[in-house]
Amino acid sequence: MSWWQRKNPTDLLVRRAHSTDRAALAALLARTWHQDGVTAVEDQVALLNSGASLIALAGDEAVGFLGLAPRTHTAEPAERWVDVRLVAVASDYPPVGVIGHLLAGLEALPPSPPTAGLVCLTAHEWLIEALAAGGFRPADRVLGYVRAMHGPLPVAPQVATLRAAQATQGEVIMALNRATFDPLWRYDQRTVLSWLMTADHPVLAEGAGRPLGFALTTRNLTDGYAQLIRVATHPASQGRGIGRQLVVDAIRYAAEVGAAGVSLNTQASNAVARHLYEALGFRPTGHALTVMLWR
Repeated sequence: MSWWQRKNPTDLLVRRAHSTDRAALAALLARTWHQDGVTAVEDQVALLNSGASLIALAGDEAVGFLGLAPRTHTAEPAERWVDVRLVAVASDYPPVGVIGHLLAGLEALPPSPPTAGLVCLTAHEWLIEALAAGGFRPADRVLGYVRAMHGPLPVAPQVATLRAAQATQGEVIMALNRATFDPLWRYDQRTVLSWLMTADHPVLAEGAGRPLGFALTTRNLTDGYAQLIRVATHPASQGRGIGRQLVVDAIRYAAEVGAAGVSLNTQASNAVARHLYEALGFRPTGHALTVMLWR
């Protein structure tokens, strides 16, 4: 047994986090390697002000943090998932014990209004183990794919008219998003609209004057790859090749701007999407996130 496992987490105080905990959270993140999630200052502030995040204290010292971001603009409780955006546990405490206390605190102080549950995407085994001990269950995996720019570009039949999506078409994009994705993967209006606003290549697929699908692609200047953030085809229009046309358009955009390739993520359970991506030359990166759910 390593020395940090001897700390006793039974006397912790768990309460709602708020903006005055900024210094305590920063100190915790600075000294622990047991952390996963967003760490930018603006993200920390947003989580402290979300009204749902929890902090575990040993005296005045923060030893655990569960940063929660409730999804907004959803009417039905079954669609109100809460994203676990940041988890941190002091290195001299066992993650299972501290996270167990945080989840027990969450049961006593549940988010309001009622929600479907919590969802956490992580690749860290220590966090998967601790979440599982607290009642989370693995539901899926998110797989990374990449297509390098080598060889001829793929082609696709022009079954739809592709136009640049405008910021004023947010409601159209949101309607397609709601129709295409299950609640867990639908995200909320704020998230999807932020993708639309920040995409370098937002595209709307139309046919007979009706919106049929969309794709949002951005350039990632860090690694030189373009990223296909989201692609969607309305269920009534699936099977016609619109998804393939949108993905091929994203690949062509990446080539035009000189990107090294295109990256994307998809669920392991989405066999149709994976088959399409692999047929267009995408290959798994080997990076995967486990999707953990707590209802």
